[in-house]
Amino acid sequence: MNKLSLTAVVASTALVLAVPAHSTEKEFTTKVEIDAWFPDAKVGSKDDAVRKNDVDASQAFSIAFEHPFAYVPNVKVRYTPVRSDRFEYDQIDYTGYYKLLDTNGLQFDVGLTLTQFANGEFNKGGSIPGGRADQSFSETAMNMYADASLHIPDTHFHIFGQYDFGSGSGTRTMDGQAGVKFILPVDAVDLEIKVGYRVMDHEFGYFEGFDSNQANVMVDGWFGGLSFDF
Repeated sequence: MNKLSLTAVVASTALVLAVPAHSTEKEFTTKVEIDAWFPDAKVGSKDDAVRKNDVDASQAFSIAFEHPFAYVPNVKVRYTPVRSDRFEYDQIDYTGYYKLLDTNGLQFDVGLTLTQFANGEFNKGGSIPGGRADQSFSETAMNMYADASLHIPDTHFHIFGQYDFGSGSGTRTMDGQAGVKFILPVDAVDLEIKVGYRVMDHEFGYFEGFDSNQANVMVDGWFGGLSFDF
């Protein structure tokens, strides 16, 4: 069994276990998030890649829909454009997830994410020796998804973390973030203010003249954002 198949089996088992956590009392909700992300990048072999501050200040946008139907997954879509002197792509994450835990102190979601890399360009201008320059790509990857939030008692603060990971067909993708958020209930809307650190660490197996180690793209940095939970 390859890594991608194993990932799918583990994730599917987690989803089945998560289904009972839904409650028929749960209402329909929509959550919109907007982040400003300020990353640096390393590209090429992990052994000799050099970090450069050549990534444009980036944004991330997401919208999630949750509902009271026990066996139907909740849905989230996230869009993150990444632009660098040496590579660029639009990362679109389509996630279906269930709530494994949902209490006043702890929330834990599990699911599957289909990640699309659209409008991709790698090795722009031949900046990585040994491979063909300006290789375009448009690919997808299947990832496991986990999202957790822990409430700090007697405050409006929560510690949060989100993680997507997948591996298969010579490609490994990882996108994770962690931080602190402040939740302020305002009438029918919960306003979240958050600060954290996000890391994309992708080893692409798509390119002529490169193996996945040579085609490693790491983008990481601090972010701040707002979200509105209706």
